[in-house]
Amino acid sequence: MKALKTKSIQKLLKVNQHKKITLGLTRTQKALKFINWEKPKSRILTISGTSAKFSILQIFKKILIDNKNSFAATYSPHIKSITERMEINSKLIKINVLKKILNKVYKIPVPLTEFEKLCVAFAEFIKNKKTDYILAEFGLLGRLDAVRALFPKPHIHIVAPIFFDHLHWTKTKKRNLKTLKEIVYEKISFLSADRIYISKQHSRSLKFIKYYLKKNSSKCFYYGRDFWLKKKNDKYFYQDKTRSFQIHSNLLGDFSHENAVIAIKISIDEGIAIPIIKKSLKKISMLLGRVQLIKSGKLRKGMPKSTLIFADGAHNSLSSQRICNFLYQYKNRDLYAIISMIKSKDPSSFLKPFKKFKKIFFTNMKQSNVYPKEQLNKIAKKLNIPSEITKDYYTAIKTVGNKKKAIFLITGSFYYLQDII
Repeated sequence: MKALKTKSIQKLLKVNQHKKITLGLTRTQKALKFINWEKPKSRILTISGTSAKFSILQIFKKILIDNKNSFAATYSPHIKSITERMEINSKLIKINVLKKILNKVYKIPVPLTEFEKLCVAFAEFIKNKKTDYILAEFGLLGRLDAVRALFPKPHIHIVAPIFFDHLHWTKTKKRNLKTLKEIVYEKISFLSADRIYISKQHSRSLKFIKYYLKKNSSKCFYYGRDFWLKKKNDKYFYQDKTRSFQIHSNLLGDFSHENAVIAIKISIDEGIAIPIIKKSLKKISMLLGRVQLIKSGKLRKGMPKSTLIFADGAHNSLSSQRICNFLYQYKNRDLYAIISMIKSKDPSSFLKPFKKFKKIFFTNMKQSNVYPKEQLNKIAKKLNIPSEITKDYYTAIKTVGNKKKAIFLITGSFYYLQDII
């Protein structure tokens, strides 16, 4: 078989929304045998959930760096470059190295999905590397996710916030308790780890999480019971049963600090000294596409200094509620959002938290499965949210008169952020 040409690699890396995919571990397990994959000697940390996975991993990663631990990591999705999906010791995989690995993966006689190919590529990338830790973010759901084929029994697993998402993969495809129970089942019923950490959850999700973990032999640590976040006079504190200290960082919003406390708890349990943890937290600033304050560049061209622009990859009701709650803390400001989404998402539940925004602008990103902006606009109108369609971000902001009081939010999909930031 001929080596894959560069143009074909671009097709391979092109976003695929998995319309005709049957989920399962068998394909990945077979492919791993072709690259002679063996269980790594590193400490393995995996994470599943609906939102906040990347943010939690990034905070924990920063702590590892200050503790002089080596690590390899894989994330999903990427924003600016496909190389963001894999790194070793903060060095992203080089595009020519990734192409070489994908050529090898392409020759494996197993029909892999795009995500499965990337997971096998990550395995090939790290298989001869010695690191203290391997961090891996699950993609779709979890039980049948390719990451599980790589790391079936991690030392540590994190359950990030779980709520409604990927409804087109569920049996009922409706926002009800039966569907939520199914989503939780897919994300945690299979877990087998030395320790499982459960982040702050919606009360309905937490009920199902406890149900499925009740007979799990892993040692479980719950937010609110074993560790928690305390906020007092706009200051944030990490607390558990034996200690409490203030979190000094540049993180924005309550939910970002909720992400921090689970990373702190794991770090403490891994034997990392608290002074090192505190030092790391001070260095943590904004994360790409996660409550990211745009301070410079083309998006700020012609804007008054008082105008704030945020980019956030929120794409479900849980994440949209959190980013909106954060922005509602800004008093006497006019809130605007520029939104684009993909068809597999639920725009109605996503848009409900935006009712206090002065106006929403809908545009079409460069994706074949984009949710048409005209349809999004109709949904917003039914929700009594002021909205209109626009050509793009730049056209939208031109229609806003008083920009000095304005706060702009670019959101709806990480794939949209790929186009714009």
